[in-house]
Amino acid sequence: MPRSRSTEDELLVDADDESLPEWKRQSVERSLQVARVRAQDRSDRFVASAMSLMEERGDIDFTVQDVVDKAKMSIRTFYNFFASKDDVLVAVHETILANEVAPRLRKMCDKESDPVLKIRAYIDGIFKLTAEPGPVSRALTTFRNRLAETRPDDLDRAFMPQIQLVDELVAGVSDSGRLKGPLPADKAAYLIHHTVLAAVHARILATRHDIGVTSRDLWVFCCTGIGVEGDFESND
Repeated sequence: MPRSRSTEDELLVDADDESLPEWKRQSVERSLQVARVRAQDRSDRFVASAMSLMEERGDIDFTVQDVVDKAKMSIRTFYNFFASKDDVLVAVHETILANEVAPRLRKMCDKESDPVLKIRAYIDGIFKLTAEPGPVSRALTTFRNRLAETRPDDLDRAFMPQIQLVDELVAGVSDSGRLKGPLPADKAAYLIHHTVLAAVHARILATRHDIGVTSRDLWVFCCTGIGVEGDFESND
């Protein structure tokens, strides 16, 4: 027996019907906009609730029911938006990186005009953002390590705003003619992104906060490794 169309299915079909009068098309589009806003609000509430639980507990050892109770919504509604707890944690990771981390790092980099010093600003910025890692940072770093093994595509998507920023920074150095190493700019950017990430994650998870590596150490290491031309001492 064929599946009956839902009201939303009918609206979507009608909205694409070129024979519809304009007033009816506008009514359908307004109805769909309201439904999208309501759906976005509900999914955002689940994400915010998961973030709140991480802040309170300092880990990700909570259940879907805990998230549902925190959001004051039903478990049925949760599963309309997310297939599992890991899905909502991926959404948390992606939201923080896209809405907080990447924009703040970009703003710090934009203050510099020298393309090499933009890379330093990026690394300095990450060190500043993780100077006092809170429970959410530690929980997400632990979760990130699990994602790297189980859901690498989701992890790459979450980090895409940050990856794109590093790509732009290294491309800027290359365009200035100061990238003298044998690596192409895209591979150099890939290595900088993962090297910095590894150092920062070690810093977040370290039992002693000071791991003995400064942001300048990391900047010099990365720039030297990819063959950036310049006098690092004179830039201090």
